[in-house]
Amino acid sequence: MAAGTGLRERKRAQTRRALHQAAVRLFLERGFDDVTVAEIADDADVALTTLFTYYPAGKVGLVFEHEEDRAAALVQAIRDRAPETDPLSAVQTFMESRLPFETGDRASKQLLDLIFSTPQLRDYVRKKWTDCEDALVSTLAEEWRAEDGVALRSLARFILETPDLAAREPSPGEALRIVFANLRRGWRTDS
Repeated sequence: MAAGTGLRERKRAQTRRALHQAAVRLFLERGFDDVTVAEIADDADVALTTLFTYYPAGKVGLVFEHEEDRAAALVQAIRDRAPETDPLSAVQTFMESRLPFETGDRASKQLLDLIFSTPQLRDYVRKKWTDCEDALVSTLAEEWRAEDGVALRSLARFILETPDLAAREPSPGEALRIVFANLRRGWRTDS
């Protein structure tokens, strides 16, 4: 039974990866708006219904090979941080491991350019972050023994907008570091 389950999971992962790779290749070749889900399914040699089974969000979701419960992962990163690490540093480290910061090779740079030049994709990435607001507020309130109010909520909202802001900069990672340095200093403007 375990061997069958392993094979099934491997086949699912292969199908998911084939769909993702076909979509990204076609999007980079022809542009996001000029590719249909039917073409992607055909290129990956799967049925259209199979595509939507693996990627219910359709074309937008196909750009992102791995989906995660971002809010749960963010909360876990804060809770699992080293004792000497403050919550803001844990959030910064978590962000650095995801788009738009986890780039380095040419393919990642091309994908990032596609995402941030396509309004639907950019909105999708931004929403993945901003949907974490309640979870981040709750976790920071717990960590800092603070009240869930406008001060904490505005901080969380700004933190979660940071990836979108930083992605506009030539060096998103450096932009992220600047934002978090300012947060830690209390937004002094005399630097």
